[in-house]
Amino acid sequence: MYEREISRTNPGCVVFLLDRSDSMKQQWGNSQETLAQGAARELNNILLELLFTSQGEPGKARHYFDVGVFGYGIRPMAGGEGVESAFGGRLAGHALVPLPELRDNPITVREVASPDAGAPPSRVPIWVEAAHGYKTPMCQAVAVAGAHVYQWAASHPDSFPPIIINITDGLVTDNGYEGANLDEWAQRLMNIQTSDGPSLLFNVFLSPTPMSNGVLFPNSDRGLPPPGPDLFRISSPLPPMMLSNAIGVGNYVEQGARGFAFNADSKMLARLLEVGTRVGVRD
Repeated sequence: MYEREISRTNPGCVVFLLDRSDSMKQQWGNSQETLAQGAARELNNILLELLFTSQGEPGKARHYFDVGVFGYGIRPMAGGEGVESAFGGRLAGHALVPLPELRDNPITVREVASPDAGAPPSRVPIWVEAAHGYKTPMCQAVAVAGAHVYQWAASHPDSFPPIIINITDGLVTDNGYEGANLDEWAQRLMNIQTSDGPSLLFNVFLSPTPMSNGVLFPNSDRGLPPPGPDLFRISSPLPPMMLSNAIGVGNYVEQGARGFAFNADSKMLARLLEVGTRVGVRD
């Protein structure tokens, strides 16, 4: 399992679930960003990285991936609380977007300050804006994403399995959505598969303050306070290829490690996004 390379014939699928609840307004550690701003920044960074990975001739992107970003909590487009596509501009309302379409339709190109002290700002495309409000309907987010992932897997039966990465800072507030709890919704999502294996679900729990007990790619939930054990339980083990990638970028990773980060700072979020979306590609 998890051996299929990404190609234009058999593209991959990466879906991000972005917590947009009210608690995401908290300042992230010692930075000048809120959790919402930092998470949106890292999401835009990883979308740009996927474009770099898929670049063919200069200025063009090969269709190596279909990408989705679903926000849960406040719905800036539809209003109120719930789940909606977090893309803005011309992509507003789109669920899964091919990389060439993503490349051509950012909301804007903006000068963004670096989170590293003393580093100069850079001009980057923006596809997802920061937002926060309401509660944390995580079960609904998994359910909505699952419906799109199911359709995608049915249309791409021989592709690398879909990758879903959930970024949150809070406790699920709809644990009983349509008669199923978070464990059940997560299992339904991971039961969706291609011929190369089941879908992968990774989770990142953000911490608003610097924490000494932050963990990345653990193989056990031992010692984690709530909601650590719950999110660890619904996180997929890293496939061997991703396990090697995690070690290759300097992480201490043991066998059985899962795609999970707890009390994550900005660097930990960036590392999980990098490892969780790095899949072999070929022309």
